[in-house]
Amino acid sequence: MSDIRQKTIMQLFDEYWTTMMRCWTAQEKIMDKSLPESERLKWAIRAQEQNAKRTELIRVLDELFGYGDTTNTTKTYHTYFEKTNNG
Repeated sequence: MSDIRQKTIMQLFDEYWTTMMRCWTAQEKIMDKSLPESERLKWAIRAQEQNAKRTELIRVLDELFGYGDTTNTTKTYHTYFEKTNNG
């Protein structure tokens, strides 16, 4: 793969959407209970790899559009488990 920062904006968008679909497909396979655990593990690894690639693409696109310092690319699902004032 060539240096990601040398790609055009349209190449980056194309790669981003392709990566998103690969990540989504891998996540669907992880949840497919009809697959053996070993196969689901392979898909879990692929999902993680694709998610890392997606994050890298987001960072590069954000930098190109001037949002490199403000966009949150960290995982936020942990907030669902935090206690609230009402809980």
